[in-house]
Amino acid sequence: MNRLKRIIWMFPMVVLVVVGMACSAQSVVQNIIPTMPVFPTFPPVPPTPAAEGTPTGSSPMSGDWSAKTDFGRLAFTVSPDGQNVTTVVVGIENYTCGGTTLTTEMQILNSWSIDAGAFGDTIDLNPGHIEDLAISGSYDAAAKKFSGTWEDDEYGTHCSGTWETPSRK
Repeated sequence: MNRLKRIIWMFPMVVLVVVGMACSAQSVVQNIIPTMPVFPTFPPVPPTPAAEGTPTGSSPMSGDWSAKTDFGRLAFTVSPDGQNVTTVVVGIENYTCGGTTLTTEMQILNSWSIDAGAFGDTIDLNPGHIEDLAISGSYDAAAKKFSGTWEDDEYGTHCSGTWETPSRK
């Protein structure tokens, strides 16, 4: 029985010694090995374009733009020099075309060239399926706004419409 009391008393002491040694070792290891991130670092995702924006560079086209559409909304950012659309966000809200109803939001980080104030490209809404959204637009310098068209292909059924951003002041 005396031996059992000694073992019971020694167990917490051994745990305290082991924890103390582990904490000491951790501080030594941190001094020897530089801190490394737990997760890989990725380039930061650009923020979603704002609903209204002001020019962010030398081009009056630069900055954030947003338009309401029949499918939901379209928002995009134009580079400071006005040469590229750098970020596009397509928000689809309970939109139906050809029997397919979609609700999703996608952020596209590809660079779309702007040539003579016009741009256009196609977005694959559902890779591996025939669900494509073609967007084209052009800048009206006099009205200080973008406008354009969109065409959705849902498994061979085509739906289309127009879009227009508010004018800048």
